[in-house]
Amino acid sequence: PPVTPARTDARAVFGVDEAIDRCKKFNEIGADITFLEAPENVEEMRRFCSEVPGYKLANMLEHGKTPILSPKELGEMGYTIAAYPLTLLSASINSMQLALQRLKEGESCEGLLVPFKEVQRVVGFPEYYMEEER
Repeated sequence: PPVTPARTDARAVFGVDEAIDRCKKFNEIGADITFLEAPENVEEMRRFCSEVPGYKLANMLEHGKTPILSPKELGEMGYTIAAYPLTLLSASINSMQLALQRLKEGESCEGLLVPFKEVQRVVGFPEYYMEEER
């Protein structure tokens, strides 16, 4: 069956009390997951988790308004889903920029690279080869 998430951005305009009230209403009318966008501190995050029943999503966006916590910390607080939407992209950009800088300066990128077998596995070569043999 479909999963129904419900999000409020009310925190930024109307405050945390209104945002929590909206999440409670979402839960009451059947939302499967509630998402309070951009709580500004750990106390607001705790309040959301303690006052709103059901599954809750934490959006861990580096350089955003919400403190970045580990999945373990979020779980202990009461969150059931943790999203880190830009973490891998940002880390990838950083690594690419470092590799490009090293190449530009004529340096080796050896310490930045994963083994070629791992590259093949991640991009799906084994599955491709199995299809090829079929």
